[in-house]
Amino acid sequence: MLRNHLLALLISLCFCGVLLASPAWADDDADLDDLEEDDDLLEEDDDLLDEEIDPDADDADIYAEYKEELRGESPSEEIDAWGRYLEVYPGSTFRMEIEQRMAALEDAAFDELQAGDDLDSAAGTEVDAKRREMAVYEPMLIGMNPNTRRHFEFGLLWGYNDYINYDLTVEWAFRRNLSVFGGVRHEGRSIGGTLQAGVKYAFLKDVRTGIVLSGAFSIKAGYSSLDRLSFTLEPWIGVAWLISDKIQVQTSLAFDLRVDKLLHWVTWDAMVVFNPKPKIGIYIESKQKHSLHNVNGLDTQYLAFYQAGVGVKFRPNEKMEFGVGANIPYFWRIWKDYNYVGIHADAVFFFGGNPAK
Repeated sequence: MLRNHLLALLISLCFCGVLLASPAWADDDADLDDLEEDDDLLEEDDDLLDEEIDPDADDADIYAEYKEELRGESPSEEIDAWGRYLEVYPGSTFRMEIEQRMAALEDAAFDELQAGDDLDSAAGTEVDAKRREMAVYEPMLIGMNPNTRRHFEFGLLWGYNDYINYDLTVEWAFRRNLSVFGGVRHEGRSIGGTLQAGVKYAFLKDVRTGIVLSGAFSIKAGYSSLDRLSFTLEPWIGVAWLISDKIQVQTSLAFDLRVDKLLHWVTWDAMVVFNPKPKIGIYIESKQKHSLHNVNGLDTQYLAFYQAGVGVKFRPNEKMEFGVGANIPYFWRIWKDYNYVGIHADAVFFFGGNPAK
């Protein structure tokens, strides 16, 4: 009898143990179901992340807007900005162009640091980016640059078969927008030359828009076998526009007013430069010389000579610029002394320490 009671008690205990253990199994099954649901949620989150952050999501508009915002920044600041851009868009279709730009900026940043242009050594503060110097190319066909900048230039133009023109000029900027210049120049077939001295003022020199608008006034005294001794006043106006790091244009208008006799003419220059690479520019230039005056022995008041040039500009660094090209006349009237085909070259050396104000 006792044995039967003990057996019944043992069976009851086993049954209770089974009942107590079954909720744990149920919980394990529930946890497995929850983990499967969590995996589904994680996959959905990954899909959302893929939709929200696309490493190739930039386009031409985003790139152009960002590049425009960086106009006028110092080379070091622009390098950092492009680095952040590539971190956001590592698969950008413009990566190669950006990396080329950053490589060119590294050279510019080094030159800027060596010259101290990016630091105000006297006050120990950073120079305002709006007052950075602007890299306007020097004209090739013996013209004048609208930019006010300290530099020395030597230009040489040879025409078939015995025309030699030269231009030796020095410009010194006392302020960022005010400079004086002087030099010696020769044009045409005859012997002699012209001494010139003047002052140039930039009414507008804006890094953000890339525009330089300047006016100048100079006095010339020269001698040639054709004109003998001559004295000339030259008011001048010019404008340059750095449209982007790939293209810039400039044009100028000069009025030569002889004071020793009635002999006046107008010269118009224009040049476009394309930059396929940061240190190389391809230019197209035109120079037109018009005369409106009575000429002894001629039955016309209008003389003219139009000349075109094409060539390449090299900028190994921020302190030097070299150019070489060819020129050809495309229209003339009476002025046959200027009718020649030739080649021309120039070398420009920029002085450091341009004034920031």
